[in-house]
Amino acid sequence: MDHEVSVVLKNGERYDFPLGADELAAFEPAAARHWIADAFLSAGLETPNPMGKMLLVDQILLLALNFKPADYHPATADVRRFLCAALRAMGRPTLTIDLAAYKL
Repeated sequence: MDHEVSVVLKNGERYDFPLGADELAAFEPAAARHWIADAFLSAGLETPNPMGKMLLVDQILLLALNFKPADYHPATADVRRFLCAALRAMGRPTLTIDLAAYKL
């Protein structure tokens, strides 16, 4: 697999998710960014930025935090869809979502 997303939970547990081309084909980069924005609003999440700017990185991190740790092991269908969207939106072959350090 050429594509992988790793998630480091707040407790330090790390999960690696290889993603196949068939899963990633569901999203073009622009559609992935739109999906993340819609999921963010649907979840009722708010921007942590005091200036009110919403960054894609913040949306991805907050959405990842919105899942329960049990959703990651084994990964639910919603988690896998989110991981594919995050990877495509960021335009990278690999991505680490580090919730302990709150960074990508």
